[in-house]
Amino acid sequence: MITRMYFRSAARCLSIRTGRAQSCYRPEQAHKGSGTKQGKFYIHSSPRLALGILDDAKDFLSGLTMRAEASHILIKGTDSGAKRKIDDIKKEIGNDSDKFAELAALTSDCPSGQQGGSLGEFGRYSMVPEFDKVVFNEEVGVVHGPIETSFGYHLILIHRRN
Repeated sequence: MITRMYFRSAARCLSIRTGRAQSCYRPEQAHKGSGTKQGKFYIHSSPRLALGILDDAKDFLSGLTMRAEASHILIKGTDSGAKRKIDDIKKEIGNDSDKFAELAALTSDCPSGQQGGSLGEFGRYSMVPEFDKVVFNEEVGVVHGPIETSFGYHLILIHRRN
């Protein structure tokens, strides 16, 4: 004797109020009144949905809406000369934003140097990963770096972030 299983709607399988998964199957006898006795059929239900899929999606989507405004100084190259130059610039700047803009105009190898190194406002994932990691995770109002990317070495000043 074959037991038929019916699927309930997805809304009934997951109780929004309790966050509990419920049995999604209801056994029915294939032939009613046939005189054969069917065994009971149980579905295990989990006390909490612990998949974390919705949490991951929420974190990803909130990350897409994050915005920041920053300035940078770029020294092209990844050799020891470029590293030494960026270290000297950082020592001279300290955490002074006015000094940062002045030295960006004088020393940066990026066209943004003409605007004091300002990159304007941008969203997460619009810069190289190393740059993004600093801008969206580190302290605002402080000069960070040197950060090495495929473009060279950067000093980054984060103006604001939401």
